[in-house]
Amino acid sequence: MRGIQMLNVMRGIVNKVVFILYAVFIAFVSLRPMNSATLEPWDKVFHLILYGVFAVLGYRASKKPKQFLYICIAIVIYSGLMEVAQSFMPGRVMSAYDLLANTIGVVLGAVIAKKVLSAKC
Repeated sequence: MRGIQMLNVMRGIVNKVVFILYAVFIAFVSLRPMNSATLEPWDKVFHLILYGVFAVLGYRASKKPKQFLYICIAIVIYSGLMEVAQSFMPGRVMSAYDLLANTIGVVLGAVIAKKVLSAKC
């Protein structure tokens, strides 16, 4: 029984580390200077996917449903902070549509995580 407990503890630590590393990746992608080339309309799809994955990783890093709710709220706030920070980066602009796409991604990721990952547990 001790081995299974240790495995669960290690899995929890790995899930949290992956979540934090993904947050760093999001910051890197969001805050690097860009040229003025536009990525529309795919840009919003990328936002949705990136933040959907972020929510799924948040689900895996959380222990309780209420904690997962707080993580999702924190991801949306983080997304807003990234958008504000982009307004200070060369070639980047703050976009309410990006924030909306990020938020929709978090919601979809949360729904997928709760339906798919909770069924596996």
